[in-house]
Amino acid sequence: MPLALLALAAAIRLWDLGDPVRLYFDEKYYAVDASDYLTRGVEEGRPAHPPLGKWVIAAGIELFGATPFGWRIGVATAGSLTVLLTYLSGLRLFRRMAPAALAAVLVALDGLAVTSSRIAMLDAVLALFVLAAFWLVLLDRDARRRTRTAGESLRRSFVGSRYRWLAGLALGLAVATKWSGLLAVGLVGLLVLGTELSGRGETARRATRRALAVTGGAVLSLLLVPAAVYVASFAGWFANYPESYAAQQACEAGDCGTSVGDRLGSWAQSQVDLVDYHVGLEATHPYRSSPLGWPWLERPVLVYAESCTTAQQEDGECEVPPDTRARIVMLGNPGLWWPALLAYPVLIWRAVARRDGVAATILVPLALLWAPWLAENKPGYFFYMVPVVPFIALALVRAVQATRRPRLAGAVALALSVAGFAFFAPVWLGIPLTSDALDLRFWLDSWR
Repeated sequence: MPLALLALAAAIRLWDLGDPVRLYFDEKYYAVDASDYLTRGVEEGRPAHPPLGKWVIAAGIELFGATPFGWRIGVATAGSLTVLLTYLSGLRLFRRMAPAALAAVLVALDGLAVTSSRIAMLDAVLALFVLAAFWLVLLDRDARRRTRTAGESLRRSFVGSRYRWLAGLALGLAVATKWSGLLAVGLVGLLVLGTELSGRGETARRATRRALAVTGGAVLSLLLVPAAVYVASFAGWFANYPESYAAQQACEAGDCGTSVGDRLGSWAQSQVDLVDYHVGLEATHPYRSSPLGWPWLERPVLVYAESCTTAQQEDGECEVPPDTRARIVMLGNPGLWWPALLAYPVLIWRAVARRDGVAATILVPLALLWAPWLAENKPGYFFYMVPVVPFIALALVRAVQATRRPRLAGAVALALSVAGFAFFAPVWLGIPLTSDALDLRFWLDSWR
């Protein structure tokens, strides 16, 4: 089953991966930076994100050359592995293969997951590491439940299992890809706290002491380990500091020092500059939208548009057949996202009224990976939801399990997802369509 799911995900994500045959959307930043890593060791321009995700892109370029396939294969691999990890997480949550496989298929066929995996951007890489941290925390939960005993020492809760420390490693990889990986640190911390405190029946005083022990251990495993990984991800920057944008700016200001102290000071300042850059980023792009509308697909992101005009046809410059248009739109599968809107209140009710630990465990990442964007009260891009897709699928499957006829409900959920994929695949894969056929795929005015 795992290999079949991985093969399905890879087949979709690798199909004609070299098309479009040019850089499109934010590839013009990330693929270029990745190429700089291979030739200079560091970006030529001012970086907008940490380096790890761009190193994933660079690995593909190193293996397959500076071609469209080369700069996309690393991200496509990450997206395919995310489907596998969805299955493995589902096994830990549901304890059965069928619902775990259903969740993985829903992710494999989701439009946002597919489009983000077929473009040299960072979000699919981020999603992989966030989900890896979640899966490892589930492994930690199971390992601790197998070994913990009544009245066990606080030290056991402080240390946890080896999976907790590996989750810290995954969190570091997430933050070293994009700073929004910090949201996953909070969700993992809450899940670890729940693992250690639930079901013990301890006195309030003892529970408080155990909570403090868990928090202290989490500072090491879930904060210091990620911080060390984050700093280590800048090894190329430190090694090639004289070539960096920060060094060039400092030298223009009269400080051309390259000592260890100079590099550390410049790196610290570059992190402050990154904060200032993202805080001051203007919400002027036409495809930025309110996070409030993301769960119901209010405003997807158009990343590629191509048509064939008469002049282009005469000059032999058309990338698509005459009288057709090609679009790639970062749009979630309505067959997943819209039924999931009904699933969320079901999970909330089950978590509160039925004390459903599985529902609660799924709700934590759903809330903590989306709500902070809402609280920021600032428009953003719908593709910030890429790390949330596996949890949307897991939420829908849990709601399906809560129905009176879960097999029938699961079959309906699968059918809706397959139908959505079959219908919207052309605008996820950039397949040329006639204007009329293309217009049929834009159900809402806000999708245009």
